[in-house]
Amino acid sequence: MKSVHLEDNPMLLREFQSGNEQAFDQVFSCYYPLLCVYADRILHQPDLAQDYAQESLITVWNRRADFDSIPKLKAFLYTCVRNACFKQLEKEKVRSKYEASLGTNEPIDDQSLLKDIIHAEVISRIFAHVDTLPEQCRKVIYMTFKEDKKPKEISDELGITVSTVNSQKMRGLNLLRQKLSENDYLILAVVLFPGIWL
Repeated sequence: MKSVHLEDNPMLLREFQSGNEQAFDQVFSCYYPLLCVYADRILHQPDLAQDYAQESLITVWNRRADFDSIPKLKAFLYTCVRNACFKQLEKEKVRSKYEASLGTNEPIDDQSLLKDIIHAEVISRIFAHVDTLPEQCRKVIYMTFKEDKKPKEISDELGITVSTVNSQKMRGLNLLRQKLSENDYLILAVVLFPGIWL
């Protein structure tokens, strides 16, 4: 995944508005992974999440003249994905299940959605660095962080011991310590080793 730095590039917006396909490619490669994570946080259906992320980017491209800043374009993308996801949830009548997964009986609100957006962007920053790790280490962290798998599940799938899973997590943390900001590093550490923070 790529980190988001498009907000500081006014030239990109002008090229995008004028129909430059390379500018669209930059917007797509930057925001598509974020939107996939965001949609999957709501739906827990990766294939649909990817579809809605792609559809939102196509919609933005078709309406490119409507946006006078990258932040407005970005906000529109998240709104498109959110609305598509909620329509899907309503169609499947599982919106209440998603609300329960947030640990609250309150309706989904802007605060919850903001947390999901922040989560998506933190994931993006972290995985830009996770992708540089050695193969087995990368797989273990990916399966833990993105697929929410337990050490036993990972050991069974990769054919390694649970202790090897944990040692690969620790190796990954040590390698990432110098690459991540303090906040992102702590988030990764809490997800990889939740028990030690209780």
